[in-house]
Amino acid sequence: MKDITFKFKPLNETQLSLLTSWLNYNHLQEWWNSGEITIEKVRVKYLPRIMGNDSARPYIIYLNENPFGYIQYYYASAGDPNWWPDEPSQDVIGIDQFIANESLLSKGYGTLMINQFIRHLTNEISISEVRVDPRPDNHRAIRCYEKVGFRKIQNIITPDGPAIMMKLDTNKLL
Repeated sequence: MKDITFKFKPLNETQLSLLTSWLNYNHLQEWWNSGEITIEKVRVKYLPRIMGNDSARPYIIYLNENPFGYIQYYYASAGDPNWWPDEPSQDVIGIDQFIANESLLSKGYGTLMINQFIRHLTNEISISEVRVDPRPDNHRAIRCYEKVGFRKIQNIITPDGPAIMMKLDTNKLL
């Protein structure tokens, strides 16, 4: 498993239909959305990110040249001020991601993918800390983050509802 290498390519407009189909998968609807996701909704949300007019930077994850999932990062200080209970410094990022194929969950791919993405980013930008905010009942995500090295900080209320704020100091990468 350790010899697996993911590629992270910026999301582009031609991939929005793929993203739309993924976001309608049941295992993603449970955590990411409510209701049917249409191409129009995806265009409204993700085109500004593609164009650089949003704080989130979206990527499609590839494994063996095949689309594998989605990941994005954003500067925690540049996002919604209601998201984090503190005032993150300029070099703190948040990440969100998913594995598209449900049969590949709970097999260690998430841990590798997140580790590789954070390492990829640390070669591109200055990052002191990475944050995630899984829902308290998303035990699979919490376990994955803990394996990467994230630690639980506190329960928070985000604009999306209850979450657990977890942090990873980049100097403690596995």
